[in-house]
Amino acid sequence: MIPAGKQIFFAPMEGLTDGVLRRVHSQLFGGVDVYGLPFHKLTHTFSLSTREKRDVSPAENAGLSVLPQALTKDAEQLRRWLSWIRDLGYPMADLNIGCPSPTVTRRGRGSGLLAEPDALRRLLDGVFDGLPLPLSVKTRIGFESAEEWPALLELLAAYPFSHITVHVRTTREQYTGGVHPEAFARTADDPRERFVFNGDLRTPEDVRRTLDTFPHAAGVMIGRGLLADPSLARRARGGKPASAEELRAWYTALYAAWAGRFGASIALGRLKKLMVWPCESRPDAHEAQRLLRIIRKADSPEACLAAVRPIDP
Repeated sequence: MIPAGKQIFFAPMEGLTDGVLRRVHSQLFGGVDVYGLPFHKLTHTFSLSTREKRDVSPAENAGLSVLPQALTKDAEQLRRWLSWIRDLGYPMADLNIGCPSPTVTRRGRGSGLLAEPDALRRLLDGVFDGLPLPLSVKTRIGFESAEEWPALLELLAAYPFSHITVHVRTTREQYTGGVHPEAFARTADDPRERFVFNGDLRTPEDVRRTLDTFPHAAGVMIGRGLLADPSLARRARGGKPASAEELRAWYTALYAAWAGRFGASIALGRLKKLMVWPCESRPDAHEAQRLLRIIRKADSPEACLAAVRPIDP
């Protein structure tokens, strides 16, 4: 069981972790303190899509603790967005400087800002001059190399972020290869203990070991691990693994809600995309491939459910 007071954040994933998934997950499994919202790409016209407005609406997130997130390199855009988020009734928001997508970084946004520390400093100086709402930030440990982390950490620690989530990979490493947990050890010097660990937390043991290794951490952020095992946060808190019945209820409820919102075809596509994660996480490679074939060939939610297997304790 993880220590009391440590938070678990559910990392957002575009196209999957919408209000439907957040509500169903909270109802069936729980264990998550804060659900991250997919980022808003801010523009000078402040034009958000219908989907983005719905996703951040209080009605979509009733009963949940959520963290709205923005992607921008412009302080005025960010301040304006923060004022809007405040007016919606949210107590805090997040700046994403960790997204490694080339379509984002080429424009100097997301973790593209890590390659331009002077631009990052100007952004933060501008937004913290009259900050309308408490702000957190999600970062990586560098753009090209982990050797960039000490200077980047010093830069970020100088600002009064409510918390700082650290994905312990560089931009170049994307989501593959090894992580650099040793980089997180440097955050122990911050007296506010506001750093959140993110990166390759796949099992309850991973979560517990991380928080034992870094007792100063404010908590952990989990993304793919919760998509593979929706009971992961519950298990990390000492709860039970997901049973086959719970998993069927999970996927069935998601499909029904998505079908009602988007139509059957899109709902089936989302369901199949989501079910890839638990299949790929199976330790038996042959079993994983067999389950993936079932999902690929499935032409209905019922056919997809043939791939459901209970979570190993």
